[in-house]
Amino acid sequence: MEALLEERTVEKRPVTSGGFMYGKPYLSDRIKGLRDIFFNAKWEIDIDRMKYYTQAYKETEGQLPPMRNAKGLEKTLANMTIRIDDEELIVGAKSSKRYSAPSAIEVGGARGYATVALACYKSGKTVPEVMPDGFMGRSAEFLKHVHEFTEEEYKLITEEIFPYWDIKVPENVRSMAGLGGIFSGGKVPPMPWHHISVGLEKPLKMGLKGIAHQAADRMKELNPDETGYEKKKDFLEAVQVSCDAVIMFAARYAKMAEEKAKTAAPQRRKELLEIAERCLHVPAEPPRNFMEALQTIYLIQMAVIVSHGDAVICPGRVDQYLYPFYKEDREAGRITPEQAMEAIEEYQIKTAYSFNGPGVFTIGGVDKNGDDAVNYISHLFVEAHRNLKGLCNGIAARISEKTPRDFLTKICEVNRHTAGIAIYNDDVQIRDLIQGGGYKLEDARDWCNIGCTEITGSANNNGNTAVGLFHVPCLEMALNEGRAMMSGWQPMGVKTPPVSELKTFEDVKKAFAAQVAHGIEKTVKGIHEREPKVSGVFAQPLLSATIEGCIESATDLYAGGAKYNHATIGNQGLATQADSLTAIKWAVFDKKLITLEDLVKHLRNNFKDAEEVRQMLINAPKYGNDDPYADETALWVVENFVNELKKHKYWIKDGTLRGLMISSATHQYEGMVVGATPDGRLAGTPVSNGMSPSNAMEKNGLTAALISGATTASIPLGDGSSFNITFNPSLLQGDEQLDKFTSMVEGYLSLGGRQLNPNPVSIATLVDAQKNPGNYPELQVKVSGYSARFIDIHKSLQDDIIKRTGFEAC
Repeated sequence: MEALLEERTVEKRPVTSGGFMYGKPYLSDRIKGLRDIFFNAKWEIDIDRMKYYTQAYKETEGQLPPMRNAKGLEKTLANMTIRIDDEELIVGAKSSKRYSAPSAIEVGGARGYATVALACYKSGKTVPEVMPDGFMGRSAEFLKHVHEFTEEEYKLITEEIFPYWDIKVPENVRSMAGLGGIFSGGKVPPMPWHHISVGLEKPLKMGLKGIAHQAADRMKELNPDETGYEKKKDFLEAVQVSCDAVIMFAARYAKMAEEKAKTAAPQRRKELLEIAERCLHVPAEPPRNFMEALQTIYLIQMAVIVSHGDAVICPGRVDQYLYPFYKEDREAGRITPEQAMEAIEEYQIKTAYSFNGPGVFTIGGVDKNGDDAVNYISHLFVEAHRNLKGLCNGIAARISEKTPRDFLTKICEVNRHTAGIAIYNDDVQIRDLIQGGGYKLEDARDWCNIGCTEITGSANNNGNTAVGLFHVPCLEMALNEGRAMMSGWQPMGVKTPPVSELKTFEDVKKAFAAQVAHGIEKTVKGIHEREPKVSGVFAQPLLSATIEGCIESATDLYAGGAKYNHATIGNQGLATQADSLTAIKWAVFDKKLITLEDLVKHLRNNFKDAEEVRQMLINAPKYGNDDPYADETALWVVENFVNELKKHKYWIKDGTLRGLMISSATHQYEGMVVGATPDGRLAGTPVSNGMSPSNAMEKNGLTAALISGATTASIPLGDGSSFNITFNPSLLQGDEQLDKFTSMVEGYLSLGGRQLNPNPVSIATLVDAQKNPGNYPELQVKVSGYSARFIDIHKSLQDDIIKRTGFEAC
């Protein structure tokens, strides 16, 4: 490691002053109260969006999707129950219930959860009790509350809402609901496009009135004789209706604040009147100060979630567009750093209320010109995260060669207290977006995270990262003539030679590559069949209004209106694939310890009465140990995957297909349907997560694991990846240890390591938290790309995290 550290010397990084405002994490009483409310909140099913969208769609029969969505949004924002909590300075909500998910009922979104919740309501059982082994039963412990309906809500759903949509949702869309199969092309509900960022810089510059005027001006340019005139006109009119709906929504909060101010104590009365003033000005007009800017981005973020249905709706590069407002206020003496910090803390708490995962805040990196973009707001977001112990929010910290070292040190120091800040190699991600995503340089430099670890340009694309393909089954099908081990009677892949004809390791790789090619082909076919159908019924005029290209083309985001259009095909379980292939190479062809035929027999029998063989395979060379023998196979797996993607096109003109290598707990579900694998893994157990080494297989220490993790740096994915490390926070005790850890991260980045998810928690703490959850309300972990409270996740996922290697030294 010493040579590695020498390669990336400290002197390469500029140093600025950016220490913590407080020596230890600190929260005001007001923020403590808001955080406590979050910790005690129960997740519930909210039916307001279902109810009002159903009413609006009944009233707009025969109209086009953009206007129907706009009318649904208008009715919902005008009628949903709103509230202003005590101590709250930033207002807005996505539903009438504090912790809930508005359902995109028009495409079946979240219907699965509501259906199960209805069954729970009548039976009095919890979701895990009703579905102990299913996806929903394993999803999260907080699902146990979703059955708490009122009788009125129950009747409304069962007698009015569901019967209407049973008829109206096209069968070819509704049938795509839920988790798909190995080659499904991903999932539609709970969201057709699940992760995306809102273009918040645009309303900050123009206000929603300005955006509505832009749409009106564009409509004047339309020619009634041009192709698609009616659709374009409808979309632009829907944009205006949507903008007006959000302005009206803000006015409702202004009126409520004024009413509450009449009976409030003097200090609270002042605060409420300031809230009213803000909501009367923004988001209709551009904000005049920092607090108005925060109010703008939060309210629009919530309105987009109402329009879209609950999803991971990210705010993008918050430090870049908020800093000018802070700077102006600070220079004018209108705000202190402490006030800005507290406002950001409140914003982070409020955005954490999301079932599908809170949005990720992107900070740091470079600007469109390639200059360092770290500013004071970047530092405040890090410190707010530290003070709050993360909640469930994530921060994507872009680290470039120009990033000040003290900023990276500050990010590393947060791991003394909590997880949740992921580190991204800015230079590599920019290259990946250009070479693997088709982005221009200035747009690639402006990238943001849109949930978990996926990356796209900022406010100029269709997002679309929820498309998956299980790759470990491709390996077992390569060894089973195109059949899966656990359901071998039914061919799923392309027919490849029997193992008796696989005479060399190259033959095995060729068979595996054939199955991957077949899987990608079927997945792309599914995308091309599915997405045009969904875009034909699901439109997003409000979100589209913030995305570059949509108003200009008079086309909705999901119909191809954005500047960049792409889909992403995922590949998780890299280590399981690579280690299995390496084990075959090592045990069968190089060491000749077992024949391929005998190995496959043991796999089919799940190593029954063959523990000695299994241990031999477990002890074969493994990815994650700085062993070229194993790491070269991992490189080949990624290279083969990306090269195969390049052979296909996206259905939207000039669109691209990008590679993604993460897992958002889905490595557990993949493992449930996959038989035993040649790396020694047993049938039904989780495959490896993302691009991380297999659990407990890193034998040569943390540094070796990181060097292996950087092995695939030369392959441009186009989208994101996740590499998780779990370590004892004691590694960061004292300035010397912190400096050493920071240098280790720098070394990893210098080798091209794409991404790093630090998990600063001892295995002993995790074990105790599983036994005594009440003692650990603040314990946050990195599941894969996303963060979650440890006590909120299912025991099977907790077990998987506990089994990861817990490093005790760098």
